[in-house]
Amino acid sequence: MANLRQYIPLATAGEVISQSFTNANTDPYLISNDTIVMAELAHFKPILGDEFYGELKLENNNGTLTVANQDLMTYYLIPALAWMTRFEVIVEIQNNSSSAGVVTNIDEFASAITPDELNVYRQSTYRKAELFMTDMMNYIKGSDQDGLFPTFEANNPCSGNEVWKNHGIIMYDSIYDRQWCGACSGYYYSSNCGCGCNNC
Repeated sequence: MANLRQYIPLATAGEVISQSFTNANTDPYLISNDTIVMAELAHFKPILGDEFYGELKLENNNGTLTVANQDLMTYYLIPALAWMTRFEVIVEIQNNSSSAGVVTNIDEFASAITPDELNVYRQSTYRKAELFMTDMMNYIKGSDQDGLFPTFEANNPCSGNEVWKNHGIIMYDSIYDRQWCGACSGYYYSSNCGCGCNNC
């Protein structure tokens, strides 16, 4: 596999703030490139597949996105990535690790929310990100886009239809009725995953 970590993130801190944060004056320094890449690796690479994800990373880094990939990035991937990055970074924005330990960032005119309130806020953020991700996958797999994303179509991940995460609470779907395909290392719901391995 190519070294994809050498390429810039698929979104900038400014895009994350403008598309998913209430306060447009949020300091971009709080949203590092590594945090954006972490959101890419955790939530986007598994559903896009290694080949298509790598193609997007390379083209985005070099400024050579195809028209189809540019539309995908602009209207679907960047908004979804912005919300998923917000999900990943929100705890770090509220709390900082320092030489004095973990401290809460509090403005003189504000007060810290409770852990329960923070969890509700994070779950709401995740739900919004998940809606954008589902919409993105529906777009990629739509019949109107046949042939526009050949790298994705040739390496369609088994779990491409599903976006999920459990945080100790019941979400909109469940990972517990999934089956595992050892051939392509993915989850599926139906009698087989459709990867052509004939082993599941």
